[in-house]
Amino acid sequence: MKSTPVNFSTLVILTAALASCATSAPPLPATDVPMVWQSPLATDAPVWPAADWWNSFADPELTSLISAVQANNLDLANNQRNLEAAQLALREAGFNLLPTPVVTIGTGASYTDADSTTSSTGITRDPNANTPYTLGASFSYNDILSKPANYTRADADYDARVAQVADVALNTLGTASSTYFQLLLTRDKIEASTQNVANAEAIGRIAQARVDAGVAVPIEALQQRIAIDRERNNLRGLIQNDLATRSSLALLSGRSVQDYNLNGQTLQNLMVPKVQPGLPSELLQRRPDLVQAEAALRSANANITVVRTDLFPQIALTGGINTASTSLSEIVTSPDTVFTISTSLVQTLLDNGQRFRNIEQARLSMENSLATYRKTVLGAFNEIEVLLSNIQLLEAQGRVAFDNLGAAEESFRIAQVRYQEGVANYETVLLSQNTLFSTRNAWLDNKLLQLNAIIGLYQALGGGWQAPEQSPEFPFP
Repeated sequence: MKSTPVNFSTLVILTAALASCATSAPPLPATDVPMVWQSPLATDAPVWPAADWWNSFADPELTSLISAVQANNLDLANNQRNLEAAQLALREAGFNLLPTPVVTIGTGASYTDADSTTSSTGITRDPNANTPYTLGASFSYNDILSKPANYTRADADYDARVAQVADVALNTLGTASSTYFQLLLTRDKIEASTQNVANAEAIGRIAQARVDAGVAVPIEALQQRIAIDRERNNLRGLIQNDLATRSSLALLSGRSVQDYNLNGQTLQNLMVPKVQPGLPSELLQRRPDLVQAEAALRSANANITVVRTDLFPQIALTGGINTASTSLSEIVTSPDTVFTISTSLVQTLLDNGQRFRNIEQARLSMENSLATYRKTVLGAFNEIEVLLSNIQLLEAQGRVAFDNLGAAEESFRIAQVRYQEGVANYETVLLSQNTLFSTRNAWLDNKLLQLNAIIGLYQALGGGWQAPEQSPEFPFP
């Protein structure tokens, strides 16, 4: 190791030159980002979801549920603490751009004694005690060339954490909304199943009356009794599903299911909102997982610059000032002062190619990050195209399901009356009954699918989130 005087301005120039070697993240190929969306878009819908997208369903209880999840969800609380830790880490990286100062103060005592009364040499005792005080200040500035790139990497890691926090929050709120809609569907099906049981029991009474009157064979009453038991079991299963779904919502809200309930009873009053995405290129800053993947790419790119600094001399700058006095009052007024400052350049000459291998590994890691980023981007655009098309399909199917439900209800009413009058046979009633049951469930299932598709689109569009333009301010330039 050899210490060499170096002009400080030279160090600044070298640092700036090396920092400029850091290339920005490679841009995406033009074919990865479409100019427009292929699927037809709703012209009467807002562009991009609002940050409080759950309010677009116009359900006060859903809004209250989301507020409870935001306030009490344990995963979101952990996420927020992780973000605070990331802020501290970035602040530490910012301070590492500056020299490290150290200030010390100390005192000590020395005592000499030569005693002639116990010695044959004839030396006399001369006790002398003093108490010197020292005050020192020093700084060190090591790895000067790699500091800018290290901070760039830390900044990218922080941006990735911010996006990760937003992504977890978006998924958690989306899960809470979907689970709430599932609870409403279950309660709709409980209501429908209760009606199914009532219908089956009504047909059972008619069948038994016809058997008792001798105008029908006993098999009709037996088959209807089986149908009644089947519908009763379905009702019991739905009640159990209600409990399981409430348990999931209670956990998301940080509560026990034992004292947790929601008043919502039906999906029928919920509106299915509409939304349209903006320009595809804007999605890159609106969807948290894309921002997170892009930040990982920037971090990998900065890492290449960090390992490249190993090819340059390691520059260090140290300095200090030390004062000493036998009096605490004189340590400021008339101290003995010593100034020191030094620089060093250390260059590795031979390492069997280790530095070049490190650079190659960093390059390969960056290429992997680029491939991951492109895959995430392509997957996001493809997901939105599929969701937009699926929403249109579900809307069309929903209109058909609603019309079919009306027809099935009327068909069952007519069959029930004709069977009671002895005009229709039992098979006709049984067929119309089963058709009504399945048609009603199909309509309810379609409503849930439409609601979940909208939630999926909200999530795919970033849920109203947008990447911050810059990192938080820190106490350095």
